[in-house]
Amino acid sequence: MHEHELEQLIKETIVQRAQAHQDRIADLEYRVVDALPDRPAALELRPTWPMRLALATAAILLFLGGFWLGGTLSDGPPCADPYVLCLVYPNAKSVSLVGQLTHWERQPMHGPDRHGIWWIRLPRDLEPGRYEYGFMVDEYHWVHDPRAREFVHTFDNKINSVLIWPPSQGDAP
Repeated sequence: MHEHELEQLIKETIVQRAQAHQDRIADLEYRVVDALPDRPAALELRPTWPMRLALATAAILLFLGGFWLGGTLSDGPPCADPYVLCLVYPNAKSVSLVGQLTHWERQPMHGPDRHGIWWIRLPRDLEPGRYEYGFMVDEYHWVHDPRAREFVHTFDNKINSVLIWPPSQGDAP
């Protein structure tokens, strides 16, 4: 399985799991209200302590469920930002950016987030040009950027990703 296929499979799985929890939490309020005993209208104006407890519990559950779901559905690293390079590599212990952008020195990346995404922000003052780069995973494994638009084979049979800066309209690095 290629890395881009693995990345797509991981993204699809995350979205499916998040949607499954979203459906479960979406009707939680209705289930809690349906579970409350029927009371005469006069008593609804003056809720008893069990009703207050049930409402407080429902509110807490809705808050925590929304907080959890929001964290699950959040984009995490800003990978859509053209100044950010991302790599999905969930099993890595460390990932560094290496290339002309870093003068071929290892620049540690942030991550991984809960989805296995590593990311690094490019400098805001990046000069226009063509930059070759790659990712060093776990200190020895060279990985090209599957999101790159162009690649170069090196003399030692590696593949470097190529970043053209600034990106053309609609392109991401």
